[in-house]
Amino acid sequence: MAKNYTFNASISCSATTATGYSQSQSGSFSLNLTNIDMIDMGRAEIATSGTSLTSAPTFGKVVYIRNLDRSNFVSVFQGNATTDPIGIIEPGEFLFTIVRDTEIIRCDADTAICTIEYFVVEIDSAA
Repeated sequence: MAKNYTFNASISCSATTATGYSQSQSGSFSLNLTNIDMIDMGRAEIATSGTSLTSAPTFGKVVYIRNLDRSNFVSVFQGNATTDPIGIIEPGEFLFTIVRDTEIIRCDADTAICTIEYFVVEIDSAA
């Protein structure tokens, strides 16, 4: 049976240059998710030949991926095609997005196996 969840996120960033210029930005949002069929989370080893995070068919996905590797980037794709990535996640960076399709979410490491942290929320067709 599908369930309902609320996702709350906030971020705060600041940067300062050697000359004294500084900039800061912060924000937060709340996202209500209904008709949730599956939540999967954890860590995964991403191969250079590709690793699937979700299986098809699914209808909508909330996807968070953080690259835990120190020197290698990860490309994230919608489906098995390796063209037009959803995003490229450099070492230490993260990607958060929502996609509505029936394809898998695939990740490819660039030059060596990478460890990622992830969560994927799959929503049913009536969402």
